[in-house]
Order: sequence, then C-alpha cells, then structure tokens
Amino acid sequence: MDNVLNNKKLSIIVPVYNAEEYLGKCLDRLLEQSYKNIEIIIVNDSSQGNCEEIAEKYKKIDDRVKYIKHEKNKGLFQARITGSSIATGEYIAFLDSDDYVSIDYYRTLMNNIQENNSDIAMGNMVLEYDDGRREIYNLFDTKHLNLASEDCLKQYFEQEGLSFDWHIIWNKIYKMEIWKKALKHYKNITTHLLMTEDFAFSTVLFYYARRLTKVSNDCVFYCKHETTSTSIKDLTFKKFNKNITDITTSFDFVENFLKEVNLYSKYKVKFNKWKCLYANQQKSYVNSSEMTKEDKLKALEMVEKFYPNAEKISNAEYFYTITTDWDDGLEKIKLAICNKNIKYVSFDIFDTLIKRPFFVPTDLFLLLNKYFREYTNGVTGMDFSKIRIYCEQLTRERIENEKCQEITLDQIYDTIATEYSIEKNVLDKLKSKEMEYEVRFCTRRNTGYELYTLALAVGKKVIFTSDMYLSRETINKILEKNGYIDNEKLYLSSEIKLSKSRGDLFKYVLNDLKIESMQMLHIGDNYRPDVEIPRKLKINSMHLPKATDVAQNQEKVNLFSKMLMQNMPFWRDNAVAMNFVGIRTMFSIVANKYFDNPFIAFNKYSDFNADPYLIGYYILGMYTFGISKWLLEETEGQGYTNMVFMARDGYLPMETYKIMKKFYKSVPEEKYLYVSRKALVPITIMSKLDFYKLPECINVTKHTPREILKYLKDCIKENCDIEEILKKNNIEIDKKIKDIMSFNIFIKVVIDNLYDEQKHMNNLLKLRTYFDKFFKNKSATFDIGYSARPELFLSNLCQKPIDTFFLNINQDEAFKHANMANFKLKTFFSGKPSATGFAYESMLSALDPSCIGYDIKKSDVKPIFEEYNKTYQEEFIISIMQNAAIEFVQDITNIFGEEIKELYYEKYYISLPIMAYINSSKEIDKSIFNAIYFEDDVRLNEPVKMTAEWNRELGFKNQRTMQELIYGGHSNSNNHQGYLNYNAYPDLEHHSKPVRFIYYILYDRETFKRRMRETFKNHRILFSMGKGIYNFGGNVKSIVYKGIHKIRGGQN
Repeated sequence: MDNVLNNKKLSIIVPVYNAEEYLGKCLDRLLEQSYKNIEIIIVNDSSQGNCEEIAEKYKKIDDRVKYIKHEKNKGLFQARITGSSIATGEYIAFLDSDDYVSIDYYRTLMNNIQENNSDIAMGNMVLEYDDGRREIYNLFDTKHLNLASEDCLKQYFEQEGLSFDWHIIWNKIYKMEIWKKALKHYKNITTHLLMTEDFAFSTVLFYYARRLTKVSNDCVFYCKHETTSTSIKDLTFKKFNKNITDITTSFDFVENFLKEVNLYSKYKVKFNKWKCLYANQQKSYVNSSEMTKEDKLKALEMVEKFYPNAEKISNAEYFYTITTDWDDGLEKIKLAICNKNIKYVSFDIFDTLIKRPFFVPTDLFLLLNKYFREYTNGVTGMDFSKIRIYCEQLTRERIENEKCQEITLDQIYDTIATEYSIEKNVLDKLKSKEMEYEVRFCTRRNTGYELYTLALAVGKKVIFTSDMYLSRETINKILEKNGYIDNEKLYLSSEIKLSKSRGDLFKYVLNDLKIESMQMLHIGDNYRPDVEIPRKLKINSMHLPKATDVAQNQEKVNLFSKMLMQNMPFWRDNAVAMNFVGIRTMFSIVANKYFDNPFIAFNKYSDFNADPYLIGYYILGMYTFGISKWLLEETEGQGYTNMVFMARDGYLPMETYKIMKKFYKSVPEEKYLYVSRKALVPITIMSKLDFYKLPECINVTKHTPREILKYLKDCIKENCDIEEILKKNNIEIDKKIKDIMSFNIFIKVVIDNLYDEQKHMNNLLKLRTYFDKFFKNKSATFDIGYSARPELFLSNLCQKPIDTFFLNINQDEAFKHANMANFKLKTFFSGKPSATGFAYESMLSALDPSCIGYDIKKSDVKPIFEEYNKTYQEEFIISIMQNAAIEFVQDITNIFGEEIKELYYEKYYISLPIMAYINSSKEIDKSIFNAIYFEDDVRLNEPVKMTAEWNRELGFKNQRTMQELIYGGHSNSNNHQGYLNYNAYPDLEHHSKPVRFIYYILYDRETFKRRMRETFKNHRILFSMGKGIYNFGGNVKSIVYKGIHKIRGGQN
C-alpha cells in the first residue's frame, strides 16, 4: 500500500525573502524526507541575500530541486502563486524558508490524504524558538479532524480566527485539483501581499474542499525568530501601514469571494468576528509599540477605518494559553530507521506493533471461563483462568533451560491435562478458543504501524522478532489481520527455542541474516530484552514504550493513573480499583488510545494534559459507559416502555445508552425530553396553594415580580392591567423581591387578583397530553439528580408514578418527593460527590439552548427555547469532550460486544477518574473551562464564570488536589502548589493590571513567566528584572504556603 501511495508526486513551494540564514536547514530536511516523490520549488522573491547561490548548489545535489526568481519583490502571496505555476505534482504544499519539517512529515500527510481521499490533510505544528525550546499549543493538538462536504468551510469559519492553525497553509497539503480551482480567484489580488495572505488562500481552498483529515504525530517546526518580515517587534508606523493595508486587502478579498459564491450572508457574522479579532490585535500592537504619540493616533484611525467600533473579544487568547514541551522521542526513532547504515529493521510484535485491550495479557483468560463452564456442562465455581496461569508457570519451570528458552501453547495445555482431570476434547476447544481470542483482540498499534510502513518506504528490510509461546500460524493471522504483510522473516522464540531476553535469539538472527550487528535496528516496548540486550550485542535499538506503561509513568504523566492505583486520604480504598477486570480493561483501552504514541507531549504541571480529548475519552468515557450500563442492567426485563432522558443533562448518557442497548434484551426505548426547572414552573402549580411552592423552584429574591409573572403566564388572566393592580397593592413590578415575606404578599395579590383557574386547568390538560407521549405505559426518567422535585411534579401531572434514575441526590428531600408520588428512586452514587456544579453538568449536557417553557396556545404543545449564545470556545471544548466520550463507548463495545457484561467493576471505581478531575484536579487541567460562562438565571440571575464557581465550591468544601492528598501538602513533582490552589479563580479581565500582576506572580506563575518572556525578550535589563520579581514571588508564595500548612496542622 505504502509503495503505491509513493507514486503520487508532491510539489513543495518554498518562497524565500531575506531568510537565507535558515534556507539550508529547510532544504536539507526536505531532501531527507522519507517521502521521495517530491519536487522542491524555490521561489526567490527578489531576496537581498545569496538565495540564488544556495538554490544552484542544491539543484546540483538533487534534481528534484527547481528554482524560479522574481526580479522585483512581489510578496509572499504572489511568490506562492509563482511557485505553483511550475508545479507538476498531483498534490501541493507550502513551506516557509525559515521553517522545516519532521523527517516523516510529508509521507504521513500523503498517506493520509490518499487513504481518506481528502482534499486537505492537516499536520501538527511545533513552535521552535531561537534558544532551542520546542513546544506545542495543547488546544491545537486536541483536534481530531475528519470533516466532509460543507463542514469543511463551516468549521473553518466557526472558529472565527481564534485558532490560527486553521487558516495557515504551511501545515497542510492540498490536492492540486482544488488548488487549480482556487487559482482563478487568487488572480483578483495583484498587489504586494505579505500579512494575512494565508486567510485569503485558505478561505477559497476550504470552500472547494470536500474532505479534510488530520495526521496524529508528524509536524512542521514553526521557527519563532526574534525578527522577521512579519514580526511586530520594533513596529514602526511605516511597517504598520503596510500591515494594515495587507490585512484590509485580504479581508476585502474574502468578503468579495463570499459574495461571489453567495455565502456572505451565511458567514457574515463569523467573518465580522474574525475581522474584529484582527482589529483588536492591531490596536494592541500599536498601543504596545514605541511609535510616537502622533503616529499611534494615525495608526489607530486606520484600524478604526478597517473595522469601526471593534468590541473587545473575550478570551481571544484562549487557544494559546496552554503550552507543553514537545517530546522528540518518536522523531529520534524515525531518524534511526532512515539512517543509511541500517539495512534491517527488526520489530518486536506484542505491545510494539500490536496492542491488546488488557492491562495484563492473562486477563484474556478470564473470558475463557464461560466456555469452560459451557464445555463441562457444569455450574462449578472453578476458575479456568487461574488454572491456565498456573500451568503456564509450571510448564516454564519444568521445560525452560539454556537449550529450550521458550515453551509453546501446546505444552501449556499438555500440562493442564496432566495436572487436572479435564477431558481432552474440552481442552482442545479451550485452546482453540484462546487462539481465536488472541486473533480477535489483537489490533494494530498505529504508531508501530507508522514505523513499520516508514521502514518499508525508505527501502529497509523488515523482520519480526518475538518472544512468544503462540504458534507461527496464529501470529501470522494476527499480523495479516492488522496489515503487517510485508516482511523478510518472522523469528519466534517458540519455534527457535531461543529468547530475546537472554540475547540468544538476536545472535541467531544476525547469523541467519549474515549481517553485522550495526546494520540492524531493533524496536520494542520492553526495555531490557528490546533495548539493553541488543545494545550489549552492538545492535542498534530504540525503545517504543508500551502504552499502559506510559500511563503509569509518573515522571511522564504525573498523577494520571493514581486515583485508580493509590489510596488517598478522605477517599475509599482506591487501590482496589485495579482488582476489577472492567477497570483494568478500560484503563488499558484509554492508555492504548492516548499513549499509542508514547512520546505525546504531556504537560509536566498537569495530570490530564489539559486536553479536552483525553478528559472526554478517559474521564467522561468511563463514566458514561458506567452510567449507561447501570441503566440498562436496572431496566432490562422490567417492563419499561421508555427511558426519558431529561434535557439537557441527560444528553450524553442518552447517546452512550443508544450505543450499548443492542447488547441487552427488553430494555426501554430512549426519549429526549426538553425540560428545565424554569420550564416546569407552570406544572408545579396544581392548585392555589401551590403558588407558595415557587421559592422551591426558583430563587425568588433574585427576581422581580415582572420576571416571576412570566413563569406564571399560563395561569394568569389576560387583558388585565397587571402593573396597576400591583401598584395598588404597593408592589413595584420591576423591583427585586426582598425576602420570602415580601414574596408571600406578592403571590397573595396574584392569587386574589390575577389567577385564572379555568385557563390554568385547560393548560394543564394540554401539558398532560404532551408529557403522556413520553411517559406512556410504564416509563422511567433519567436526570443528573438532586431533589426529584421535577419528577414529583411530572408524576402528579401525568397521574402515575414515574420511576426515576439519578446520578446522585443531595438531601432526603428526594426520597420524600418519591414517597409522595409513589415512584421508585434509584441513584448511581450512594453519596453526593463534593463538586457537582456547573462544570460537571456542562460535560454531560447538550450544546443546545435551554427550554424555558412550552407554547400551549395551539393543540400541539411545543417547547420554547431561550436564545442560544454559547461561544466558539465553549462549543469547542464541550463537543471535543463529548465526542471523545462517545468514541470511548464505541471503542469498548466494538472490541468486546456482548462481553462488556463480563467487564466487572463497582460503580464507585468506574467513577474515580471523573471524581478526581472534578474534585482534585490542578488549575491547569481545569483551565480549559476558563472561557466558559454558565447561565443560571433561575438561581443566581447572572452569568457565572465556570472555573470561578468551581473553585469557590471546592474551596468551601475544603477539597485537595490529588498531589496534596498523596504527598500531604508537600509536592514531589514540578508543580509545587498547595492549599492556595483552590482560592476562587478570579475573572481577571475585569481587574486592573496591578491586580492581575499580583495574581499571576503568586498563583499562575507559568502565565507570568510566559508573558514576561514574550514581552521583554528583546529588553535584557527588563527581562532580568522580571526574573528577579518571578523568584521573589516564588519565595513569597512558599512562605505563605508553609504558614497556612503549619496552621492547618502540617509538618515542616
């Protein structure tokens, strides 16, 4: 497959203008690319250096290099077009001359774009600074894109320019077909264009694209030099004038293009937000520049002309707030494979090329137990998996020696026959089932496969070298199933009777191939037999760690797995979690997915990598799997017609319920009911006396009489002067209600003067008919939980008990309401987790507007929704989390099918990851919610910043981070944060610079360090002073921390 894909040519355009200092490195890496069918087109945009000399040198070295020159500088936009005019490839890419790419970059992109028949394939980006630092933007790499049709352009505009990796063109490759379609539009720009040219290019390309996909690992190195032609450092009015002219040209071009293709009205709002973003950026650059006051005023007038009255965009820097050091481990392995001295590349098989969804390989044997009982027609409690493990160990003790270093599966089963009175035909069936399951559960490790195809692509001979008791036939089935079909030889310890762990198998391989040790590279997951042993034999070796090992490696991933493996104060016996096969298996699936590339950049200050995808796949995935499995097991065969998931909290559990229900018999159909506390206010009132229950449903002291009357519109008289009636009773309609006594006075006036009982009863009948469609026959409801008040009201309205499934309750009121309406109440948790607030709910809730009531004027009742006003940042984070959770449930059900029922666990243990995140995560892991404001106008009547409320609740409940729970307040990791971690996180946008300065220096020192570096790196004296302040702040924080720790009983 890889060789076929290599036949397609890729043209790479490299414009050059005064970047000769970096051009050699750029070209060297291009010529070294593992993908060989490329042409490199150097476009000299009238550069003032020795570009032509360099180009001619490389043309002589390699005939894939082409050269073309502008006699006059035309700008980056025109240079790229000029380069494309002589391109002959079926695909095209662009690379700036001061950047470079990883060794396997274009091969992985070309494979991706062809295998998926994409129009655009997107790579990753690593920022490289002049001091050698390399880092990634976490929120760039969390995207797992696979877009089709109109979604390409839709998603492109949805992000409003907030995440620039969408619109830059040097991190992608394109089908030449769509480039040529776009080219006719680019001819409308004839001027010199240097700034925001990518926006002009990309908008048209995304318009023509019908599929966009993204690679996982390889990257372009975006080199952030001190000064470049587009740098804002040393910004002068002349340079600014050029910049704003270019920006205006690009935005005018895009606006005209959208109008030409009749899409401007569709994307106008998003386009203008993008434009507003750039206007704000330019204002910021001008204000922070060293221009004269007069020049600044002129520059700001130009910005105002570009976009008048630009409003401040909240959290505009959100996607750049979390950075992590890039790990070059995978790149080192790829460079080793590409080494010209290497002739053979040897791969270990299991956990290197192949992964299994088991924490330990012997967990597979647990699935044989049901077959053992079936084949023996017995109800014995005998555990075959223990027999299988014991007899393998016994076989090794009896057989293994220097001459026979490995056993076989046949020998293991012979030992079972000898040690136990089990019939031969039963053992034959079990052995056959074990081999069948090995083939079934062994799947491709993508990073291993990427290395394997790389070795083939660069002409290496591939061999497989494995210590394994399985037969050649079984292993060949596993390899072929997963695409490993091209290899020179397969060396198995079970056949040769020599092992890697003793080094003898490697000696055998070298002798059999008749090669020198230095001509071979071995890659494997087990450090001693795969790395240390071959190195002692002078064989090149590289370590590709096992995914589950990485997930437990505290030096790499901090406390990622600790909530499942280590006991913590105030919690239950957490370490017992891994005694359950279900927990072990789910942890392995998570590790195999996320740490498939064991060198993934993982933030050293984080436990969950501040990655919404990981949080979704791991934390939400396990949790929603557990919730759905619980619901299905509780309702199977119980005669329920419908399971009604209550909006919006029930959305994600419903989606995973739909995936899993096919494995259960006689379970209720899922229904989704648009409902909210606000919407249910009308049905809380079944009689006049019920008006006094309103304070149980809404915070009446946060509302005015006018606002409360909106909830009561379905039982209030029409055509009466409400304001006048209230005024006569000394009630101000727009003044917030002071207290409950004031509310009671107000509501008595409502009952006596405004209540229309006939209208109320008629409307209740309509609502009953509407809700009966959901709760027909015997039905149940699922909600996140708490008081069960809505379920009480719905049961009363529908005149039948509606059994209720909650995640948790927070007081005995829920039982009281269940008793009053005679419905069954079951909870997933036996107690309430510490923090179940806005963040917790938003992770489960649909990204939809809230239902605020029902339109009952007509016979067909319909829900009424509030205006939808979620930001792109919120949609981005929540959708990634939820889609990742759904992906986890799809993965585990695809792997195990009906055998998910045999993945045993306690509900408490499957909830540990989400409880650790909600209750005990670090600030950096919670910071992905920083751009989200939670609307809660029933309780608080104002938007609430999610992290502020989250931290307020945790602080109030005296919660601790996992780090503090494990180390007792003293951190053994790099992130030395203590009790101060849970001070309410302020909304810094509304505070003065001194307040923000103090906060950052004490509580968010990484942000302080980053901003200091960005702002003062050209001012050595100020930078040195900043470092002093940074160190001083650390000392102050340490003193405060120790003082608080001592006051609270800690030991120094």
